[in-house]
Amino acid sequence: MPFSHRHNLSLVIKRALKMPLSVILLSVGALFALMMHNLPGLFIFGLSITGVFFFVLSKLQDSDFIRAAIREDTNRRHAHEAESRVFRIEELDIESRVRMKTIVRLQNEIADDIASSPIDETAAGLADTLVQTEDIVDRALSLAQQKRELQRFLNKTDPTSIESRITDLQHRLESETDHARHSEIEIALGAKRRELDDYRAIEQAGVRIMGQLESIECSFAGLRARLVRIKSTDIKEWVSANEDLKVELVGLHTAVDTLEQSINESLQF
Repeated sequence: MPFSHRHNLSLVIKRALKMPLSVILLSVGALFALMMHNLPGLFIFGLSITGVFFFVLSKLQDSDFIRAAIREDTNRRHAHEAESRVFRIEELDIESRVRMKTIVRLQNEIADDIASSPIDETAAGLADTLVQTEDIVDRALSLAQQKRELQRFLNKTDPTSIESRITDLQHRLESETDHARHSEIEIALGAKRRELDDYRAIEQAGVRIMGQLESIECSFAGLRARLVRIKSTDIKEWVSANEDLKVELVGLHTAVDTLEQSINESLQF
């Protein structure tokens, strides 16, 4: 049995067991078993368990109940993820925090637009599109957190002092006549130049991350505008629009992939 099917099955069973009828049957059965301490008491407890079993079985055949159980679990999971995301965003630098809050707001508005659309979002493919927007928000937040770590390094480093040291070493190298000292200064100069190159690479990586976050924000704003403009109840029109949305989201994922690879390569000192 696939994991997703087992997971959904367990969700339905848990929800059915928490329903008032299940709770009452089990409570009454257990109460009689405790009070009577004999075979009839156990028989009543067995009947209550049997009743709960058939009740759960009936709910496993109820498509509305199954959808409600899955929806409740999804909402609960999203609420937990949203809470965790809030704490992660608050730890960012001010610029990244403002950008991420805007991205999250736009994604929530996209989710609301999809939920309030006059057609079945699953049939139109909008449900999958919504998942894609959530994935992009998570990737954007990961980029923002990476920028925070890079910024911490930059805050501890003074590029002007490195540049001054390089200038000083260059002057000393030009005037040094001793061969051994000349080699030592060359090594020190090379190390300082690499340090400055590393600093510039980290600085540029942070700039590129902010550019990507801005691109995601603009794309989400565009996606939301398209959803707002669609007033039709014709599912074919929504499916067509969704295909366009998916193309743009795939482009965003590709852009993030490219940026992550480029940053990883540039930071491999």
